[in-house]
Amino acid sequence: MNTAPDPGVTPPLPDRLTLIAVSALAYVVGVALHEHFGHALACVALGSHPTEMGAYYINCDDARLSSLRIRLVELAGPFVSVLTGVVCLQLVRRLPRLSGAGFYFLWLLGALGLMDAAGYALFSGASGQGDLGTTSDGALYGATPEWLWRVGLFLVGAITYRWVMRIAVAAIEPRLSGSGEGRIRSARLTALTSYLTGGAVAVLIGALNPQGIVIVLLSSIASSFGGTIGLLFMMQWLQRKPDAQGPGIYFARSWIWIGIAVVVTVAYAAVFGPTLRP
Repeated sequence: MNTAPDPGVTPPLPDRLTLIAVSALAYVVGVALHEHFGHALACVALGSHPTEMGAYYINCDDARLSSLRIRLVELAGPFVSVLTGVVCLQLVRRLPRLSGAGFYFLWLLGALGLMDAAGYALFSGASGQGDLGTTSDGALYGATPEWLWRVGLFLVGAITYRWVMRIAVAAIEPRLSGSGEGRIRSARLTALTSYLTGGAVAVLIGALNPQGIVIVLLSSIASSFGGTIGLLFMMQWLQRKPDAQGPGIYFARSWIWIGIAVVVTVAYAAVFGPTLRP
């Protein structure tokens, strides 16, 4: 005899406008860290300077750099993304009294960082493009045989991406409340809102770039809708506990979070969307 799954207890969802703000802020901060604290800072630290600083790409003056240093500049973005992920997910474990919005911001920023790094391995392995790619501006440029390196990179990315999703779920699970399918449904809807928000913000900001649709497709859409697609699936791994006692991730309307998100997002779009040329 088949029985329907226990609907459980559905915890309250966060305020939607504040959730959108927190999500937009996490996506913008994540890409800013990857591009500017990663690629741009490495470019300067290794003896060159960026010729273009866009919202989703950095062009470094490669003429001043050796082949090895060019590769290091490309690796710096994914490295910073990994570092962001590790630090943020450690913080959410060590700071149990964080507010709901503060917890979710750090958790999302950490999950985005790790998914970004693993996603680049998948993307670069499949296309040959991107930070870890085999093109002239990729970290694996000149690697032979190219097909073997790309297959290996793709497999590493696929395995790592699945592992990253597990880590992210393990970090958020103790915080969740509710039970059964209701608990999972609430987490999925929250993550879905973040995913759609991040993708929309990336496309809107990316559309401001002067290089056209290529940047939107290869950087904005690939890094948001593609690189963070794990948000749509990871919550299925949550345990269907009869009753979870976590404080939950509910948060009420916060004009402080909304204001910060608007200021940061608009400023990032205005400065780096059209591309800054130092």
